[in-house]
Amino acid sequence: MTSTQREWWRGAAMLLLLTGLFVLDIYTPLAFANHFLYALVILIAIGSRFTWMPSVAAGLSTALTVTGTVLSPRIPDLPLWIPVGNRAFTIVIIWVLAWFAMKRREAETALQKVNEGLEEKVAERTRQLAGVNQALVSEVTERMQTEQAFRLSEGRLAGILDIAEDAIIVIEKDHSISLFNQGAARLFGYGPDEVLGRPVDILLPERHRTSHSNNIQAFAQAPESARRMAQRREVFGLRKDGKEFPAEASISKLTVGEKTTFTVILRDITDRLQAERQLQSLTTQLMTAQEEERRRISRELHDDINQRLAILAIEMGNIETGPAISPDQARQAFQSLAQRLAAISDDVRRIAYRFHSSILDDLGLSAALKQLTDEFSTGTGIKTVVVQEDLKDPFPRDISSCLYRIAQECLTNVRRHAKASRVELELTCDGSAVTLSVQDAGVGFDLERIRSRHLGLGLINMRERVRSVHGKFEIVSQPGHGTQVSVVIPLPGAYHEETTSPAGG
Repeated sequence: MTSTQREWWRGAAMLLLLTGLFVLDIYTPLAFANHFLYALVILIAIGSRFTWMPSVAAGLSTALTVTGTVLSPRIPDLPLWIPVGNRAFTIVIIWVLAWFAMKRREAETALQKVNEGLEEKVAERTRQLAGVNQALVSEVTERMQTEQAFRLSEGRLAGILDIAEDAIIVIEKDHSISLFNQGAARLFGYGPDEVLGRPVDILLPERHRTSHSNNIQAFAQAPESARRMAQRREVFGLRKDGKEFPAEASISKLTVGEKTTFTVILRDITDRLQAERQLQSLTTQLMTAQEEERRRISRELHDDINQRLAILAIEMGNIETGPAISPDQARQAFQSLAQRLAAISDDVRRIAYRFHSSILDDLGLSAALKQLTDEFSTGTGIKTVVVQEDLKDPFPRDISSCLYRIAQECLTNVRRHAKASRVELELTCDGSAVTLSVQDAGVGFDLERIRSRHLGLGLINMRERVRSVHGKFEIVSQPGHGTQVSVVIPLPGAYHEETTSPAGG
């Protein structure tokens, strides 16, 4: 309870007590001295934090005491001066209590001010003494603090250098190694005790030692002495076992007085270069595949569609310029032309369907997957089981297209590699994410072997499609136990975490 709330309760209690005493006073005979109880109200008011509260209580009590003198019933044959004297005495007692309360409050206030002043003087004196003491102590401990700070900074720097993943090597002007962190030890295979004080040439292939020494000398004499970090360039390092590795290196120099030290930071980029080569190889494969697809489409359009259209044009020209024929012969000729045009239209639709299924836009993902699996079963003879929930709301176009292409790529892989007799395709949605699972009972493959070599364009294509819609892509396969591809894509507004299986990258 706050102090304000306590004061409200105190005031309410005083008013209630005054009311009760007043009612008691006016209903009892005048000779009874119950008006002395008004002193209780003064005692309650003394506990208030307001200095005016006892005076107000005394004034109200006096007014009620005088009013009670008039309203209280009188006792016959009792002299008037007796009850009046009693009430006068009560009023005196009330105001004496109020006066003592006021004097006590004044004394407390004065004592508090004196105490605060004394505390301020003591605090000021204490600050003065502390300042003098600090000035004396600082002269004695300044060197100790400086040495301690230096040791602490040195320890922190050593800790930072040891936990750094990169190799950090400090070289003196004579090319000797003065610092060799744990990252360097892991990278080169040497312990710090094996290389400290030795020339840095032991960490370089022999063919690079002369040029490296010249580069350090040129950097030491360069005008840009304030530059802390040299521009990054690729170099080669030499491990303790004699193996070379490509590294990304940077060098900085620090000159204190006449002493110059060099700091070299190296990072093994073998994996990065391998990844870049893989990417370049995959890019070449992709361009080759695109060019091959263009040639295939061009052949289909030129060698098949275009020639069939040319033959139709010649036949229509012969009908137009040839001798007159009967209506029945003309009808048969036009029916033959219409059938062949319809066949050409079906072939054009088939070519277009390979690039984008129109049913995906018209009827949705479920219908498109059903048509895809039906055509796959018809063309390959492989039994296909489709399990789909009743999806009420259509998915966004990018998600539908991604899932359709994943299913299409999976069925293509089954036809080419799996040698399966059965394929199960399942599409479910829990309101926050949509899940597609394609599982075959084929020969399967070794995931570790796939991971250790270049991924095929099909797997890369599926992985990147899923990543573009912030989904999870996973492949589970074992030789002789088939393959399962699972894709989980969050719907718009749902939390997502992108993950891929080892084969998925």
